[in-house]
Amino acid sequence: MNSSGRNNSQSSAQASALYSRKVGGNGVDFVVLHGLFGSGKNWRSFAGSLEQNFQVWTLDARNHGDSPHVDSMSYQEMAEDVVRFFTDNELENVILLGHSMGGKTAMRLALQFPDRIAALIVVDIAPVCYDHQHKQLKLIEAMQELRLPAEMSRSAIEKKLALKIPEKRLLSFLMTNLTRQNGQFQWRIGLEQIAAGMQELLNYPELERVFKGPVQFIGGENSDYLKFEYHALIRKYFPESRITMLKNCGHWLHVEQPDAFQKTVNEFLRYNNLILKK
Repeated sequence: MNSSGRNNSQSSAQASALYSRKVGGNGVDFVVLHGLFGSGKNWRSFAGSLEQNFQVWTLDARNHGDSPHVDSMSYQEMAEDVVRFFTDNELENVILLGHSMGGKTAMRLALQFPDRIAALIVVDIAPVCYDHQHKQLKLIEAMQELRLPAEMSRSAIEKKLALKIPEKRLLSFLMTNLTRQNGQFQWRIGLEQIAAGMQELLNYPELERVFKGPVQFIGGENSDYLKFEYHALIRKYFPESRITMLKNCGHWLHVEQPDAFQKTVNEFLRYNNLILKK
C-alpha cells in the first residue's frame, strides 16, 4: 500500500502520491478509480471478484480516503496523480475502470496517455458538463454544519445528518467518510477543497484527441448521467466503445446490481481477450 497522512498538505502543482489497496498477485494490472465522496474501500467486493485473474488496485483520489489533501482538483491533475501511481508501481498496459468522477479522470488519462491503457471501463458518466453543483454543495454544507463535537456519538451524527440528507443509501455512503482520531470524529475527505473545485469537477475540458483502444461504458437505467443524447459524443472520443445500460439501478449500479455489473465487465474483458477464466 502507498499511504500518505491527511495532514500532509501538498501543492497542487505536483502530482499527489495516492493511497492504494491491492488484491490478487497474478495477471494484468486492473486499476479502479472511485467517484465523488467515495474511496477505494467502496470497491472492495468488486476487486475481490477479480483477484484470481488480475492484480487489482483500488486508489483513493486526492482529497478522498487516505490520500493527501491538496488545494485543487482538476481532471488534468487527477489524471497525472494516477499516471504517477502507474510509474511508481511500474504498471504498464493497465485496464482502467472509473466511476463517476473517477470515470472522468479515467477518460482524461486514456485520451492523454493512451499508451498506458490496455482497456477502459467508464461507469455511469460521460465526457460532458453536468449541472449538479447546487446538490453536491448542499451535501458538503450539511456535513460541515455538524461541527462534530467530541461528545457526539456516531449514531447521533448520522441521525442529525439524516435531517438534511434523508436518502438512506446516500446517507450511508457519506457516513463511510466519518473517522475517529484521538477521540474526535472528523471527515476524512477534504470538504473545503472539494467544494472549491466543484465547478471544475462537474465540467469536462475538451481534448482534441481520440482513444482507439477498447472501451466499455456502463450506465444505470434510472440514472441521468449517461443519457442517450451523450452517446454520439462518447463515440467521438472513444470510437471503439460499447455502451450498456443496466436495468433497475441508478448511479451506484455496482452496488444496486452487482451481478449484472460484474457480468457486463467480464463479458467485455473476455471479448477483448483480457480474461481467461469464466
